[in-house]
Amino acid sequence: MRSAVGRAALALSLLLALGPALPSEPVTAYGGPIVRYATAKSFADVIFDLNFAITEHNLRITGRNTIGEGLRERGYSDFPDVEVIHFCSLELAREVLLIDPGFVAQMPCRITVHEQDGETVISLILLPLDHADARVNAFARRMNGMLTDIVHFVVAPQGE
Repeated sequence: MRSAVGRAALALSLLLALGPALPSEPVTAYGGPIVRYATAKSFADVIFDLNFAITEHNLRITGRNTIGEGLRERGYSDFPDVEVIHFCSLELAREVLLIDPGFVAQMPCRITVHEQDGETVISLILLPLDHADARVNAFARRMNGMLTDIVHFVVAPQGE
């Protein structure tokens, strides 16, 4: 358990150190690029909208890491809100498992949310598109489109 927390803390520190990037400027990470979006919406509203958008795409939230809350509980009272949302679909996992069982290491999908400089920042880890099997790349493109749609729902101005 401690090593998982350590890995999550390391990943979070890397995300925070890199700062928000524009969606057109993905930051290369382990696997696919990380794309960041900033919004004036509150942290709570972003989490609410993400929960809705994820389930509307027939995906199931499989876990949450409420890192900011956990750090505040440990005495870091001024630590901002930070959350990692893990989500997946067994049908989509089955689909990619039938093509390349090793690619399932990219699952579940993850979106992180943190507060920075008065904004709420959403970071999306896209699936890599450089697999030797074109079917895996097609799967990844389809998933990346779905993931991007989820985040765009959250950051789009009201009425769009």
